[in-house]
Amino acid sequence: MRILIVDDNPTSLQSLSVVLTDLGHQPTTFSDPIAALAHAKENYYPLIITDIKMPALDGLSLLAKLKACDMCRQSDVIIITGHGDMDTAITALRNGAYDYLNKPINARELAAAVERSSEHQTLLFENNDLKQNMEQRVAEAKESLQDDLEKMRSQLRKVSGIGQIISGSPRMQTIIRDATIFHHSPDVPVLIEGETGTGKEVIARLVHHGDTHCDTPFVALNCSAIAESLFESELFGYEAGAYTGSRAGGSAGKLELAGNGTLFLDEIAEMPLHLQPKLLRVLEDRTFYRVGGLQKKEFTARIVGAGNKNLEQMVEDGLFRRDLYHRLTVGHLRLPPLRERQEDLIEMAKLFLKKQAKRKGKQFSSIAPETLTLLCGYSWPGNVRELENTIERAVLIHDDSILKPDHIEFINASRSTSATPTTPSQAPSVTIEASTITLPEHPFKLEELTQSIIQEALAKFNGNKTKAAAYLGISRYALYRKLS
Repeated sequence: MRILIVDDNPTSLQSLSVVLTDLGHQPTTFSDPIAALAHAKENYYPLIITDIKMPALDGLSLLAKLKACDMCRQSDVIIITGHGDMDTAITALRNGAYDYLNKPINARELAAAVERSSEHQTLLFENNDLKQNMEQRVAEAKESLQDDLEKMRSQLRKVSGIGQIISGSPRMQTIIRDATIFHHSPDVPVLIEGETGTGKEVIARLVHHGDTHCDTPFVALNCSAIAESLFESELFGYEAGAYTGSRAGGSAGKLELAGNGTLFLDEIAEMPLHLQPKLLRVLEDRTFYRVGGLQKKEFTARIVGAGNKNLEQMVEDGLFRRDLYHRLTVGHLRLPPLRERQEDLIEMAKLFLKKQAKRKGKQFSSIAPETLTLLCGYSWPGNVRELENTIERAVLIHDDSILKPDHIEFINASRSTSATPTTPSQAPSVTIEASTITLPEHPFKLEELTQSIIQEALAKFNGNKTKAAAYLGISRYALYRKLS
């Protein structure tokens, strides 16, 4: 071990050097403490042995200057004191000395002190090495985690559909721009309207995530899937004992679970009419109460509603609150159907083909021009969802490198290829009498027949939905559901 010895007594200095050399160490001696300090600042010594009483700079002062030096901060310093001078030794230990030796110095005590210092320096070296390795590993792990996080975020965007938004049409470009703007105003509610399958939830997630990624919760509630009797507790949560069968500790509702994120109310037109004022109160005051609760809770999330019904018409017919509708439409997005987005259809078809081919291990890589013509000629009443399902079915059944017309011939076999959706007047002719129903010879779609009957009833009463519903023996609410 390299050892620096500082002592103004030449005899003592020589004796210490000989003993330490015999013990296998490498001593360097200085009789001038100032020169020794300058040397120590440039050269690291694991152990420094210094006398206390020296001219120009005593041992305690030298100790203080050594500990203030970056090069010497981790060096062990052993102080040599006069016999019985315990006060000086205690002061030295308090000021950072590793050990002390009394004069006259005993060779065995010196050897033992140096051995302890050697072990201490070994531990310091190992600790520093471990710390450096740990810091490096932590840095590498942090970088790796960040990479993984970015991959997960990218994957999440793909899974949620955000990464598949095709925006070639000007209308979709405007919608994406507005959705990104709405993302930066979480206190502004957003209403997304559009036909079934147009991608309303994908746009809702775009409002939530913005143009990067958001780590806050995205909580979805399908309003049409909740029984009316359970809707309030599902949305607002409930306290213990709020109703028969409730959990002993109560339960948080979707408003609480959304936290600082987004509450997505899908099929918002199905929200019970008597609960709509409560949702409006949440939007206005940003507070709510659990069912059976007395403690006011803060609401900090964004609300995004979506639906495929004409909410404006429902407002006129008294089936949806006007004030809630106007509050929701502060941020309003109306998604065009796929038949009005011819610019996007081809790109979507290519994207879905690539996705399904990879997922199912098929060779499909392109779409024949005739197939594109066929795809563009179909009305796609199921919109984007129907297009993706069509491509998936073709890839599942066939295995080729090019998607050909015969791979999707089933859309001609069972559906119209008109550029406009099938209207009720195009449905098969069915005669309905008091006790006899005459069905056509060829297969038909019951849903189209139902729509035809409803349209005939509406025409019979000049569009009056209340009279048409009464004529059909259903509620006006049920009539709206069948019209969706």
